[in-house]
Amino acid sequence: MKLRVAGVTIAVAASLVLAACGGSDAGTSSSAGSAPAGPFEFEDARTGHQAVSIGTAPKTVVAQSSVAAALWDAGYQVAGAYGELAPGADGRLSFQAGSVDLKKIQVIGKTYGEFDTEKYALMNPNLLIDYTFDDKALWYVPQAQADRVEKLAPTLAVPGNYRTTDEAIQTFVDLAGKLGADTGSDALKTAKADYDAALKQISEVAKSSGLKVAMMSPGKDALYAAKPTKLPEGTTLKNQGLDLMEPTGKSKDTDVFAQQSWEEAPTYQDADVILVDARTYEGSKADLAKIATWANLPAVKAGQVYPWYAAAPYSYRSYAKIYAELAADLTKASKL
Repeated sequence: MKLRVAGVTIAVAASLVLAACGGSDAGTSSSAGSAPAGPFEFEDARTGHQAVSIGTAPKTVVAQSSVAAALWDAGYQVAGAYGELAPGADGRLSFQAGSVDLKKIQVIGKTYGEFDTEKYALMNPNLLIDYTFDDKALWYVPQAQADRVEKLAPTLAVPGNYRTTDEAIQTFVDLAGKLGADTGSDALKTAKADYDAALKQISEVAKSSGLKVAMMSPGKDALYAAKPTKLPEGTTLKNQGLDLMEPTGKSKDTDVFAQQSWEEAPTYQDADVILVDARTYEGSKADLAKIATWANLPAVKAGQVYPWYAAAPYSYRSYAKIYAELAADLTKASKL
């Protein structure tokens, strides 16, 4: 598995597994069958930023799971998806799949590196949509199959980098509208209101609590501390007044994470709260508990370690839940 972060892709230990949570499809009002008759055009995020233009609006759209989920919440149901779509031990999908209903789509792949090209071809696709993080390759399309996938239908890369979650979400609302979704729906307006309310809650608790927060992706062999302003959710939270710590370790200016040894973990003694990568934490929690420098951090000892939903779908619905949960977590946390 690889970690998706704003601007980079970093490998993590193979022993880490995905965290999972679920969702429903309420509020998804449009489908591929309701696409407009006119041409489709949207800027591609790969080198050159050329527009992807299709003479008639695509009706059979396949997308990477987080992309598909963001479009789903914006009112557009894709015909197929690939990515993190394997149910967890509890039978539910990863939070990365958002509200996507597997009963309503064709599943092309269920994890990183898995893409059924034959199944994809049989769908007669009109468009494939995925992220790009290097401005060159599609994130979840295996490199060995990329050439064939490109020949089967036009492909669109959306940016992996955004300044804030507001900007990221708007990208997918715009894209869903281009595909035929009703982006003025009551469901979308309600989700936006919930999102704004959750951010207001975070702003209020940030001001009243004075909590110092670190964002991390702890692994068995190394600690990855995130640079908040390199992440859309980090910048958004800082804009709400949350005191997010910068990594104490050295890194390049362009790096999203500072990779540090576990001997350096005590440099985060000042953190009152630690937000950890929800994709990997549950699977690595038992191993981390054996690392003394982690277990002895004040935030860990106080039980003030909460999820950071990296790679969650960029939708108002998804982030309204994420930010509301974070506001609740921060409200119950204490200065240490």
